[in-house]
Amino acid sequence: MASSQHPNSPVFDRFFQPAREAFATSEAHYLCHRIPDEDYLAAGILRCLSSSRTGRDVASLRSPFGQPKRLAVSLRSALQNHGDFGALDISVDHFFKAIQSKRRLKNLASINDGLARLMRLSADDPFASISELNGFAIYAGDGHYHSAAVHDPKRLDRSGTMRKEAAGHFFLLDLRTHFLSHLTGTDQSGTRKREHDMHAMKRLPVDALRGGQPKGTKVILAWDKAGIDFNWWYKVKRSSGLYFISREKENMKLIRSGNRSFDREDPRNAGVVSDEYVGPGGGAGAMLRRITYIDPIDGTTYVYLTTEMTLPPGILALIYKQRWDVEKTFDELKSKLVGKQAWGSSSIAKSTQAMFLCLTHNLMVLLEEELRRVERIDNAPERKRKAERKEKAEKSGANFVATALQRFTVRTLKFIRWLRNFVYRETSWEAAVARLRHVYATF
Repeated sequence: MASSQHPNSPVFDRFFQPAREAFATSEAHYLCHRIPDEDYLAAGILRCLSSSRTGRDVASLRSPFGQPKRLAVSLRSALQNHGDFGALDISVDHFFKAIQSKRRLKNLASINDGLARLMRLSADDPFASISELNGFAIYAGDGHYHSAAVHDPKRLDRSGTMRKEAAGHFFLLDLRTHFLSHLTGTDQSGTRKREHDMHAMKRLPVDALRGGQPKGTKVILAWDKAGIDFNWWYKVKRSSGLYFISREKENMKLIRSGNRSFDREDPRNAGVVSDEYVGPGGGAGAMLRRITYIDPIDGTTYVYLTTEMTLPPGILALIYKQRWDVEKTFDELKSKLVGKQAWGSSSIAKSTQAMFLCLTHNLMVLLEEELRRVERIDNAPERKRKAERKEKAEKSGANFVATALQRFTVRTLKFIRWLRNFVYRETSWEAAVARLRHVYATF
C-alpha cells in the first residue's frame, strides 16, 4: 500500500515481511485513510514487541543512538513517539476505535492464518523422524489469563468481594511448527468466575480445535486435566477425526476392561508400564485408552487418557510431554513480551490483543528460523547447554520420551532484546545480523 508508513528499518522489513505477504491474501481488508490496515497491523505488532508495562502504552523504544529512552506512560505521548520514529501518526481516539473493530479483527485472523501456511513451509518439524505420526497434525491447547483492563468494571465474586475479572483466552499451539492461534476469549457472562475449558471448547466449531486442518487429516490435541469430557471427545473423534490426550484426574473412577499389547522391546516405549482399555463406572460411556508411564529419572508416575488407539504408547507420552511448549509460550507472552494487562474492556478489544500477540510470536518464530537457515546464526551457548542437559539425563537413565525432542521452545531474551533494539534503527541488515552473532557468542 503506497500510503503505508512504517519504521525505516531493514530489521523491521525482514521481521514484518511475512505479515505483508499474508496481508496481501486477506479478504477482510479495505482502504482506510485514517489508519490504513497495514499500518494498524504494524502498530499492534510493535506494541506487543515493546517492553511497555501498561495496556495504554504503545512503545518503549531506544533512541537512534542506542541509549535507553523510556517513553511516557500516557498513550498520547507514546503514539507521538511512535510517529517520531518513522511510523504513521495515530491519534489516541483512532487507535482505540480500531482495536474494537470486528472487521479489523477478522483481518488480523486472516493474516495469522496466512502465517500458518508460511510456517508449515519453513519449520524444522521435530516430529518428522517419527514415521507413525505421518498424516497427523499435533496441537497443544490451554487457557491463559492476564490482568483486567484499566476501565474494566468490577463484579461481585463468589466471596462477595467486588473486583475486576482477569481477561482470559484459549489458544492453540501447533507442536510441529510452533504456530500460535487464538481460539476464543473466555465467556464472562452470568456469575461464572472463570469459564471451564470444556465449556469453551464445546461452544467452538470443531474445525477451530482442529486448527483448520483439511478434511481427512487426523488431529491430536493435547490438553491439561481440565479438558476431559469423555463422551464429547469420543463424538468428535468419530465425526471429525479429532483425538485428544490428557492426564487422568486423581478422583476419576475408571473401570479397566482389558489390556492392550505393545512392543516392550521398542526403546520408544521405555518407561511405559501399562496400556489399557478403560471406561467410566457403570458400564456406560466412551471407551478410552489409559497409558501409565514412569519417568526413569525421578520416578514420577504419569497416567494419560486418550481416544487415539493406534500409536505406540511411548509416542503418545512424548506428545503430551511436549504440551509443556504451550505453557512456555504463555510465559513468553507474559514475561518477555510483558503482555500482562488487557488493552481494552470490550470482548473485541481483548480478542484483538490476543490476536496481535499471536502474530508477534509467529513473526518472531519465522525471523529466528530465517536467521538460522539463511544467515547460519545459531544460539550456540544455549544449544550447548541443552546438549549437556541431554547427556546428563541419558547418564541418569533418561529414555526416548525424556530426550527425543530438544528444540528451542521459546525465543530467548537475547533475541527479543536485539529485535527491540534494531526494529526502529536504520542500521543495515548485515550490521544488525553481525551484532546478533556477537550477542550470542558473548552473552
